[in-house]
Amino acid sequence: MHCKISPGIFAFVSESDGSNCFLLKGKKHIAIVDSSTPGNSQQILEWLSSLSLKPADITLILHTHCHADHFGNDSLFPKAKIAMQANDASAINRQDKDVACTHFFFGTIFPKVTEFLSGKKTIDLGGIKLRVLETPGHTSGSICFFEQSKGILFSGDTLFAGSIGRADLPGSDAELLQQSLFSLSRLKIKLLLPGHGEILKGEKENKANIDAALKIV
Repeated sequence: MHCKISPGIFAFVSESDGSNCFLLKGKKHIAIVDSSTPGNSQQILEWLSSLSLKPADITLILHTHCHADHFGNDSLFPKAKIAMQANDASAINRQDKDVACTHFFFGTIFPKVTEFLSGKKTIDLGGIKLRVLETPGHTSGSICFFEQSKGILFSGDTLFAGSIGRADLPGSDAELLQQSLFSLSRLKIKLLLPGHGEILKGEKENKANIDAALKIV
C-alpha cells in the first residue's frame, strides 16, 4: 500500500516482513527513509514510477538502524549516499551478519555507509527538515527522524502503532529502549510513521500510544 502523507512526503507501507519505506521529495534532495527488503523491490520501483521518479533520482538513503529488513534495497539506488548512526554503520561496514540479523532475510546485500548521523544533526532536504534523534535500544545506533513543523516522527523500530521494537537481539538493550521511549514522549507527535505496521494519526492518539509503550518495555 502507498499513500501521500503531506506535501513532499509519501509512504510505502509494507505488507511483508520488509520494512516500510518513506519518500521525502525536497528541493535539495530526494531521500528515502529505509529501503525494505528485496521481496518488496518491484513494488517499490512501481511506487516510485507512480510518482514520476526513477531510482537514480534518489540522492540520499536515511536509515533508522542496521537491520537487514531496512537496508535490503539500497543497491537499487545507484546515486544515493547512505546514512546511518555511527555505531550501526560500523556493523554494516564490517558486514556483521549477527548484528544485522541477516539470517532472517535471504539474499542480503550489505551497502557501504558513508554518511554518519548523530543527535546533533538536522538534515535539510529543502523545504523538509529532519531532526536526528538518537533512540538506542532496539539496536545500539537506532535513530528516529522528526519533522517538527509538521509533527511527523519517522520512528523506525523504536516505536510502532501499538507495540515497540524487540530488545532481545544482538546489540539490543531494554533499559536504553525505555529511556528512548521516554525521550520521545516529550515530543508533540501528530503523525507516527513507523518501520513496520500502520501509520498512527493524531496527537492524542500518539501520546496514548507512547504511554502504553512505556508500560510494556
